[in-house]
Amino acid sequence: MSLDSSPAGPAYRWLLPLLIGGVMLMPLAIDIYLPSLPVMARDFGRPSAALQVTITLLLFSAGLGQILVGPLVDRFGRRPLLIVGAAVYALGALMGMLSMSLTPLYLSRVLQGLGACAVTAVVFAAVRDAFTPTQGARLYSYLNGSLCLVPALAPVIGGLLAVSLGWRSNFAFMALFALTLLSAAVWRFAETRPSDVTPPRPLYSWARYREVLGNRLFVRYAGTACIGMAAILVYVSAAPVLLVEQLGLDELTFAACFGGNALINIIAFFLAPRVIHRLGRRPTVRLGLALVLLAGLLHGVAVVAAPLSIVSFMGPVAVLSIGFSLALGAASSLALEPFRALAGTAAALLSAIQLGGGAVVATAMLATPLPLQGALAVVATLPVALLLFSDRRGSPA
Repeated sequence: MSLDSSPAGPAYRWLLPLLIGGVMLMPLAIDIYLPSLPVMARDFGRPSAALQVTITLLLFSAGLGQILVGPLVDRFGRRPLLIVGAAVYALGALMGMLSMSLTPLYLSRVLQGLGACAVTAVVFAAVRDAFTPTQGARLYSYLNGSLCLVPALAPVIGGLLAVSLGWRSNFAFMALFALTLLSAAVWRFAETRPSDVTPPRPLYSWARYREVLGNRLFVRYAGTACIGMAAILVYVSAAPVLLVEQLGLDELTFAACFGGNALINIIAFFLAPRVIHRLGRRPTVRLGLALVLLAGLLHGVAVVAAPLSIVSFMGPVAVLSIGFSLALGAASSLALEPFRALAGTAAALLSAIQLGGGAVVATAMLATPLPLQGALAVVATLPVALLLFSDRRGSPA
């Protein structure tokens, strides 16, 4: 069954909701049960730090899993890994729902991380398979825009479920979501791997990863995604400290600031395809990076010359969010374009660099003695300037 990559084709109409559902698995597993962590700690009779480990385990298993899953996606195809990934995620969620102690809960989070990373690798590889580079850049922007909806909505849904049915209902919701995705994949998802591509052998080899990581375009645009994600993570970590602890904002005002910026982020992601259509992918990346650089400079000026306020912090953050949103879709498309035969491996490495690398950079910046807004200024200035300089001779694409 071949995939019709035309936006008007029937397969496209089924593919887009499947891809959107697939990219939502990971943030859903992080955000939906956050309001329930204190209650879970009391139920298990353990300190809150022991429950925070469930987030770390999820992210660690997803990061490591990307390295393992990518070659499987290339060898066995997109459809089998999508089905298996959704099933493993659902199994992990059900195990979490039934857990009576921390050990099975921890195992459940590892399973969810592995399942989510498999589905994510399939999503990015399927876009690379089924669409032209320009179409793919636009679709990556839509997917990332959908991704941003989850942190805004999932805690609300999770809180309502927990109040009504208890914290275990959060895991039941995740299982139901994954089983719905699994059913749709079995029913409607057609294999997208090109029929004329021979799966690489052996399954795991350094040469396979070296071919991807040795490509300068991949490194440049994966680095763009990594640094953009790092800046966003520093902002997310800094916002509660600066706005609540130092400025004394109440929960409602903080939620309005945080939610307002999330809305800006989502709008920018959904406007990015129009910018890509008008300018091309590489100029769109440069425009996005220029805005991130501007945001970093504004944060630097604010640290030196302006007292901390909602405007001096959230204003540059809004510019940062717009720049990141514009750059990410086009950068993802450009990073994956050279790898027709290794789309699964490249997609997995891109995700690992974006999420894992971004988390490492953000953690390192937050560990410095810099003030929080200063750390945000540095991560949004120095590496971004380097990326812009390295792409100065690139031609529009």
